Amino acid sequence: MSNTQIIWIVLAWFAAFLVLGQNVATVLFGAGMLGIVLVVGVDVLGGILGSDTFYTASIYSLSIVPLYLLMAQLLLRGGVIRDLFAVGHRLSGYRRFPLGVATIVTGSLLGAVSGSGAASSASLASLASPELEKLGYTRRFSLSLSAVAGSLSAIIPPSLIMIIYGSLASVPIGHLFIGAIGPGLLCIAIYIICLRLFGELREGAVDGQAPEQAPPSGEARRSMTAFLFVVALMMIVFGGIYGGVVTVAEAGALGAFTAMAGMMLMRRVNLRGLFEALAESVKVTATLMMLVLGAKIFARFLTFSRLPNELLSLMEPILGHPNVVAAILMAVFFLGGMFLESAAVIVLLVPIILPLLQSAGIDLLWFGVMASLMIALGLLTPPVGLATFAAASAGNYPVARVFRSASLFALVAGVVLTVLLISYPALITWLPQQIR
Repeated sequence: MSNTQIIWIVLAWFAAFLVLGQNVATVLFGAGMLGIVLVVGVDVLGGILGSDTFYTASIYSLSIVPLYLLMAQLLLRGGVIRDLFAVGHRLSGYRRFPLGVATIVTGSLLGAVSGSGAASSASLASLASPELEKLGYTRRFSLSLSAVAGSLSAIIPPSLIMIIYGSLASVPIGHLFIGAIGPGLLCIAIYIICLRLFGELREGAVDGQAPEQAPPSGEARRSMTAFLFVVALMMIVFGGIYGGVVTVAEAGALGAFTAMAGMMLMRRVNLRGLFEALAESVKVTATLMMLVLGAKIFARFLTFSRLPNELLSLMEPILGHPNVVAAILMAVFFLGGMFLESAAVIVLLVPIILPLLQSAGIDLLWFGVMASLMIALGLLTPPVGLATFAAASAGNYPVARVFRSASLFALVAGVVLTVLLISYPALITWLPQQIR
């Protein structure tokens, strides 16, 4: 049987079980093992599974994942999302556009401490959407804006998909975090401009309408304390990384400990909440590790099948034009984000395209940030669009209608950022170069 026939059989297996609803990690394991057996036989399977699984599970950079997840879980269980939005609501003066801006900024802050686009979008849909509606935005647009704000978690550090990409591509994760600052700020700015240009208003809506009953002073102090704590936590974690004081792993441990101490001292989380946060962090970490292990086995099959080399030969006529190669690959990542969960896109595509990136002379740091950005936009677009789906579900609203508005944000941001970051790669690479 030829390699081409084997590749088609494995791809058919992969697509069929994915459509049937199997977990992506399980499908990757099965497709990888089937492909290895068809290419080299059953005899080598045991040795490959044992060594590859052990090596992948021992990658030091993946130890960062549970630390940042624990920090996020503690903050989420401490009700920090509600406090961040409450502070933004008051600072906006209860006016429509400033409140929309506050929602986007709150989403970026949540991205900096949680890394979960779906969770952030669902929380903002519950908190921000009703307030945005009161000030005149339509329900559809309010939920779309919540999804847009929550999706920033994929590009605002600490992004879990950047951690996974750095582990697979051997790129320093701290440099990825630093390189994402510029694109993250640009993305926020573009979303704010889209908010001004495309905001959908209800007829007869009144702007600047303050709530009938002001929040109690104790609640206001509580929210402001939580807000200042989050700002301090970000300064400790990212100030330590960017200042070269601690490594990314040490910053994760420091952030998790600070979040635990702060939430318990403020009586936001008790011992039961701490154990629940630990348990949830372990569950999510195990899920991500299974995904990475499945991708490693699938990547081993790709190596045996020589698919990356075939792809390299196919793209050879345009390898002298790295910007064209990068634009094509960005479109592939965007399309992948439309159909698969963000971590699955990274672990599936990176092993395939890594030789292509190296042959075209594309900076792996620059590409990692760009790929994360494309996946962040994919969180907003149909048919999967996890951030949009989470926001629509939290608001009990038809997801198809929310997709229309959210996709407009994604389209504008995708076009503008792709042109800017391909034309001016220093927007990503300059800051990391200063600490090398």
